[in-house]
Amino acid sequence: MAGGLKRLTTAAIGLPVFFVVIKYLPSWVFLVVVCLSAVVATMELHAMARCRKIETGRVPGALLTVAVILTFFDGRIGLSAVLAAAVILVPLVWILTGRSVDGALESISVTLAGVVVLGITLGCMVRLMGSGGEMGRDLTVLLFLVVWIADAGAYFFGSLLGRHPLAPVISPRKTIEGALGGLVAGLAATGLAKAWFFQRLSVRDTIALGVLLWAAGLAGDLSESLLKRSVSIKDCGTLFPGHGGMLDRTDSLLFGAPVLLFYYQAFLT
Repeated sequence: MAGGLKRLTTAAIGLPVFFVVIKYLPSWVFLVVVCLSAVVATMELHAMARCRKIETGRVPGALLTVAVILTFFDGRIGLSAVLAAAVILVPLVWILTGRSVDGALESISVTLAGVVVLGITLGCMVRLMGSGGEMGRDLTVLLFLVVWIADAGAYFFGSLLGRHPLAPVISPRKTIEGALGGLVAGLAATGLAKAWFFQRLSVRDTIALGVLLWAAGLAGDLSESLLKRSVSIKDCGTLFPGHGGMLDRTDSLLFGAPVLLFYYQAFLT
C-alpha cells in the first residue's frame, strides 16, 4: 500500500504540472523538459549497461539523443543527417579515446540504440506537441492523461484482484487482471478528456485511442521490464517516489507518443 500511495502522490503532482506546462506555457518549455528527461533517461540506460560491465559513451549518447529530438522541433535540422552523424561519431569517440577493442561492439550498440530509441520516441512527443496549434497541446495532454491513468489503474486493479500472471518471466508482479484494469482506466481517461477539454474527439476516436494508448503503454512497460530483468535490477533509479527512475516513469509514454502521432496524422487531420 505504501508503494501505491507514493504512485498516487507522484501522479497527483505530476499530471497538474504537465497540464499547465503543455497547455499554457510556450512550446520551448516543453521541449526543454523533454530534452532534460532524455539526458536523465540516457544516463539510466547506460547505468543499466554498466551492470553487465559494458562501458558506454554516456555524454556522446546524451548529446546525440538531444540532437535527434531537436530535429522533430525544427524541420530545418535533418533527422537523417543527425543519425548519420551518430553512426560516425559514436565509434570514432571509442577509437579516439584509445579504449580497448574488447567490448567495442556492445558499447557502440548500446549507445546507438539509446540515441535511436530515446531520440525518436521522445522526438515524436515533441512533434505531437507542435501539431496543429491547440490540437497538438490537447493531444499531448491526452497522451499523459491516458497513459498515466491506465498505469495507475493497472497497478491498483492488479494489487486488488490480480491472480493470473501476464508475463511471469519478464515481470512477475504484472497480472492479466491488472492489465484489463488498465484498459478500463485508459478508456475512462479518454472519456474524461473528451468531456473536459477534447470535445472534438468522436466516440470512435475516443474508444480507439483509449485502447491503442493502453496497448502501447503496456508494451512499453513490458519492454523496459525486459531490459531491467536482463540486468537483474528492480528500478532504473529513484527520481520519482513509487515509480523509480526516468525510464520507469516514461516507458509507457515512449511507446504511446509514436502511436498517438501516427493516429493523429492518419485519422485526425
